[in-house]
Amino acid sequence: MCARRDSNLRGTGKNLAPEDRRAPSRVTKLFDLLCAGALFLLAIAASMLIPKTYTGRIWIYGTNLALLFAAMLNLLRIQNGLAMRSVRMFSITANVAMLALFIALMVSIGASRTLSNAQIPAIAGLLIVETGFSLRRNE
Repeated sequence: MCARRDSNLRGTGKNLAPEDRRAPSRVTKLFDLLCAGALFLLAIAASMLIPKTYTGRIWIYGTNLALLFAAMLNLLRIQNGLAMRSVRMFSITANVAMLALFIALMVSIGASRTLSNAQIPAIAGLLIVETGFSLRRNE
């Protein structure tokens, strides 16, 4: 045994309760929250802006609803962290499925129409970011 303040038992600079290195930083968690919140708000706003005279509005509304559910799963994943692994898996699945849908949409309508509708690449970009946050192991 060593005397007090000798620091042989714990070493120098070691606390009794070391920091959790697996926890995401505050900036990362805030950015994740902002991206998920932006997806949520964009899904609601896009649903409100569907023209009443458009005959295929049910398909756009369904896509917005799926995007809303993906955003809600991301928000639930952020809130619970590793406490619920199934939520993380559902969040990954929803993000990848919605990203595949938006990539297929962008390919099918072409580059010029994709760029004229700025919300489509913006949502695809947010989905890429959220997929990356969902796939991270160190949450």
